[in-house]
Amino acid sequence: MRTGESTVWHWTTSRRARLVFGFARVFVKPVMTVWPTGRRGLAALARLDDRLDRMPAPPHTTVEPLTLGGVPCERISHPRHATDALAGATVLYFHGGGFVFCGLGSHRGACAQLAAVTGVPVVSVDYRQIPQGGIGTSIADAMTAYRELLDRCDDPTKIVVAGDSAGGYLAMKVAEITALQGLPKPAAVIGYSPLLNLNLEAHDPEFMRRDAYLPMRQVRRIKDRWLSGPDKIIGTPSPVDADPSLFPPVFLVAAEYELMRPDVELLTTRFERAGRQVETHLWAGQIHAFPVLSPMLQESREIIDLSADFLRRSLATVRERSA
Repeated sequence: MRTGESTVWHWTTSRRARLVFGFARVFVKPVMTVWPTGRRGLAALARLDDRLDRMPAPPHTTVEPLTLGGVPCERISHPRHATDALAGATVLYFHGGGFVFCGLGSHRGACAQLAAVTGVPVVSVDYRQIPQGGIGTSIADAMTAYRELLDRCDDPTKIVVAGDSAGGYLAMKVAEITALQGLPKPAAVIGYSPLLNLNLEAHDPEFMRRDAYLPMRQVRRIKDRWLSGPDKIIGTPSPVDADPSLFPPVFLVAAEYELMRPDVELLTTRFERAGRQVETHLWAGQIHAFPVLSPMLQESREIIDLSADFLRRSLATVRERSA
């Protein structure tokens, strides 16, 4: 069901998705609300990341470690290779985690699914997070990886930047900064529940409390650390406020009740008014960054399929214009 020129609502929710939502609200959110954000709390999260990183590669995929400009990454590929408009493309993926948590292992399944449905390699970036630096440091690593990939990928005109949550923020920042610095732009951006606004507390608190597992209390606690560190944020701090003309085609996803939805809708409206290509999907009954749960949820796999279709259409249009 469409509610706007660029926005599609999805109202069907599977039983498994409802169970995930209930589990997140009853068990995950209370833990996240009280989880310490000091040295011990972050160290515990880092140990969990290490364990996730030891998990085996998803079936039917090849995972190869690599570095891009000194930034650790991994290249995930599938035996099927794109023969359509995506042929020669590469996806540069930035994991979520609020700039404090998650890594290559936690998002390997979603990246593998994206590689399978697109038929192109997905390069996942292990950028630095708190306490190694603030958001500016994460952006610096993202840009380093992107610049290096320009020289090492099959076709530098077909790099897609993608990410979920904090990683969606980085994908948008890479697109913005490349335009500001005169670098080759990404062909498209994919944002799964992307963080688009560093001032989330400006939104209706009643709505923000309805997020299944992300507590605003923790966002307020960690915000000063987001903005600290030796590296400054280049360009506009919040992508929702950036000039829409700087961006390539953008694909956005948000759950019905999550912290990121208000800014996903606001950015969609601003892109529409500026005549920029944007496609937004809002899904009832899901949790924040639900596409990452692709090994578990049919809705997650469906939204990854939709993002792959968007990329094919977007890159086909670019190819037609350059022909």
